[in-house]
Amino acid sequence: MKRRSFVRLGLTVATGIVAATAFTSASQAAQGVTDDKIILGSHQPLSGPVALWGVPVTNGMRMGVEEINAKGGINGRKLELIVEDTAYQQQKAAQAGDKLLKKDKVFALVGPLGTPTNMVTMPRALKRGVLNLFPLSAAKEMFEPFHELKFSNLTPYDDQMRSAVKYFVENEGVKKVGVLYQDDDFGKNVLLGCEEQAKAMGLPEVVKTNFKRGSKDFSSQIAKLKSAGADLVCLGTIIGETIGSMATAKKIGYKTKFVVSSAGYVPENITLAKGLTEGLYGVSQTPIPYYDDVNADVKAWMDRYKARFNKDAVLQSIAGYEVIRLFAEGVKIAGKDLTAIKVAKALESIKDFKSKFGGASVSFSAKDHLGPDQRNSVSLYKVSGPKWQRIDSISY
Repeated sequence: MKRRSFVRLGLTVATGIVAATAFTSASQAAQGVTDDKIILGSHQPLSGPVALWGVPVTNGMRMGVEEINAKGGINGRKLELIVEDTAYQQQKAAQAGDKLLKKDKVFALVGPLGTPTNMVTMPRALKRGVLNLFPLSAAKEMFEPFHELKFSNLTPYDDQMRSAVKYFVENEGVKKVGVLYQDDDFGKNVLLGCEEQAKAMGLPEVVKTNFKRGSKDFSSQIAKLKSAGADLVCLGTIIGETIGSMATAKKIGYKTKFVVSSAGYVPENITLAKGLTEGLYGVSQTPIPYYDDVNADVKAWMDRYKARFNKDAVLQSIAGYEVIRLFAEGVKIAGKDLTAIKVAKALESIKDFKSKFGGASVSFSAKDHLGPDQRNSVSLYKVSGPKWQRIDSISY
């Protein structure tokens, strides 16, 4: 069962009116495409608090591009990837997006990272008839409302958290849910899932408290959650805020369960935490690659990554690499005569595209641009010593 594939009558009509104008020029001449090259653009937090996502994502994308080009490209064209730094700031995202779209004239934005940053650049890309593909944000806005040129390959944050809440209520006896979330579209997606599932299961109203991006002090928020008696805290956090909130809870003796969305399911929430995140739960559609645990094919890929970047591959590296693999599949199907519309139609024909890393398969259609089955595509993990250990598949 795919997410919200019901008929959106008014929305479809409105989208069609806008699309008729925006896509006419796109279908006639595709910017960013020459006889021998396809120019792609991405914006990433290469500096700032989320660089631990942005840098390995960019490395993964570059590795994917280099492997494709080494084999001659796609239908006679090689890929060129231009990446701009946003530092996870909306103002810088606006500048990055304008450069990529107007100066570099990229054919598509691929794997741009961050919900607040994508909310700035995505409308600009779509207005120019440029594909917005597989953003590294699992916010529902990345595929809703439906638009012919935007696609997502990540299980939405709200669905992740609905599945987590359901699991903890049914298996751990949770009675009251609290949410600590970043005060922006990312955090609000996490909050939405928790509120929807709590209501569906007849739980008390969710205890909610938020913080501004870049915050370091969570004392008032954790105190509020403890005072309210939340026995499960859903975290709309990434890395520093995950560690900081759990450290605060331990300091005041607040013993409760914490679960973070896929944005915080990263190895750095163990390696940088120095034991503070022990027992933390996380949700993800793709497992973190631990070298001793993966198969020979993934091991060889991790070896190539290490040789290329002199760094160990992490989950974020996989996310970037998979973006390029999926884009390449769409372009291959679309054929030699490329336009944004043709690539979009080609992507819609993809069924059960498998991840070599054990992640959820993705499929698209003319009515559904969300790749994974949102209700059955994630697993629950728990920090145990130096690793995230898989607990179970979860759904709602």
